[in-house]
Amino acid sequence: MHREFLVSTKICGQVDDRVDIHGDNLNFHREYVDNERRGMHIVDDLPSQSTMNCASVVDNPAANFASQHSHSRAWKYTYSGTHKVHEYRLRGTMFIFGQAWKMLCRHPLRSLLIVLVSAAIAMWSTFGGAVLQENHKARTETLDKQSNTAVIRPSSQLLETRQGDDSSWTEHYLSWSDYDKLASAGQTQGMQYKYTVAESVPVRESKSVQAITTGKTSDASADKTGGNLTLQSFYTAEAAQANEYGPYEVVEGKGLDYQNSLAQNVLISEALAKKNNLKVGSTITIGNPTDAKKTYEYTVVGIYRYTGNPDNAQGDDAKFAKDNRNNVLYTTYTTFAVNGFDTTKGKGWSIPDLNVVFTFQNRSDIDKFAAALKADLPKGFTVSSPTITHYMQSIEALGTLAGTTRIIMIVLWICGALALLGLVLLAALPRSNEIGMGMLVGLSKGRLAWQFMLETFMPTLVGLAVGLVLGACTANPLAGALGAQHDVHATGGLVWQVIWIGVLCSVALAIVAGLRVTFFRTIRLFESPYISDSADSED
Repeated sequence: MHREFLVSTKICGQVDDRVDIHGDNLNFHREYVDNERRGMHIVDDLPSQSTMNCASVVDNPAANFASQHSHSRAWKYTYSGTHKVHEYRLRGTMFIFGQAWKMLCRHPLRSLLIVLVSAAIAMWSTFGGAVLQENHKARTETLDKQSNTAVIRPSSQLLETRQGDDSSWTEHYLSWSDYDKLASAGQTQGMQYKYTVAESVPVRESKSVQAITTGKTSDASADKTGGNLTLQSFYTAEAAQANEYGPYEVVEGKGLDYQNSLAQNVLISEALAKKNNLKVGSTITIGNPTDAKKTYEYTVVGIYRYTGNPDNAQGDDAKFAKDNRNNVLYTTYTTFAVNGFDTTKGKGWSIPDLNVVFTFQNRSDIDKFAAALKADLPKGFTVSSPTITHYMQSIEALGTLAGTTRIIMIVLWICGALALLGLVLLAALPRSNEIGMGMLVGLSKGRLAWQFMLETFMPTLVGLAVGLVLGACTANPLAGALGAQHDVHATGGLVWQVIWIGVLCSVALAIVAGLRVTFFRTIRLFESPYISDSADSED
């Protein structure tokens, strides 16, 4: 049964927020427990003409009261019910939560949009924060932990004049006496350092191991090139870190044993192993660069893969096969020396390319070392730090991703904030009638504002939680998919930072929604959309 009532804002006597009912009459009963209204019983089956004055209302809280229709402005209100007593339990905060939840369910699309926008902002903030944090750490804390090495090597301009089939190029190699002179120049400036050695020569291939070649590879004979492979030796692991062909990792087998002077072991690249069907434990034979009859037998103890790509390192684009870094065999300096490659009497390509690696305590000492050697440095040679260069190249992709992520974060924050603000205003502004009706039935502005705030706070909080979990769980795989080439993880500190900022933003949006009720004009309770001012004046 539907009945229409006009509910005015008239207040009776000493009873707060009581209302008069015009038209059909209601028995309006309120229970008070500890001065707090706990429920309301409404009965709609009383005679239509019974009346009660305000004094009787105060004396009899369960009274039936009504008055004749007046010309006061009123809201038109439709009541649906049966000839029974309907009890509504208004239990403080839980009631407000329930009303807020019902309103969210009435507008599922708008509520879902708030959740999705909040989740997108939280997810990218977590991911982007992890990327920016890792990039900052990589360029400060982790960089400081890198080995501060320096080498004296030919410049790019000098290397451009190199011809792989002209052994006279070995005249540019630095000898032990050259390094002694340079080291002395550094010591006169009070430089303190340690050093290690790397040395290499080209070697000839055999039936057991054939070099990787392409259509661009020169077909010059081994007598002119010294061979299509390169044997590179390291005295220590620190020397291997300064490898001019680039850093590498052993993906099968084991690394080199620098303490075993009797081992005849080598590491080969994945590409070379695949081409020759070699595996860990296979035996290969290589030949002397200037004496084809002299051969050496090695055991493959590991297969490596490069993890960096220095500017001067060549791959399949190399003109000569020996310059292709996938054709490089790695061994220890002791093995290299035992086989007679470390010689001062060699000729042509049998002269080893000596590379002394200096290690300093501080990165700033590298620049001081370069300045100290400037006067004695051979023409065409430069001082550089391969370990620092390799490391900076390894985090270059991370830096690029960090820059892109920062821009996306700023754009997403601005657009997301505007979208959320628009959705909140769309949910709050058109609800004047609802605010007025709530105040008529006894709800304070504070409770209504709390309801409006919850309608905003709940979906944004859900979106924050979902986005935070997704961002933290997908940070590393997403960074890998975007080409970071670096591990990225959301730390606990970052997660808490996103949580607090997200909660504060959610509270700010909730306050915006609550202000809609705060600025509601009470005078509008006396305005009726059904009774015009002109009609009121005529009456």
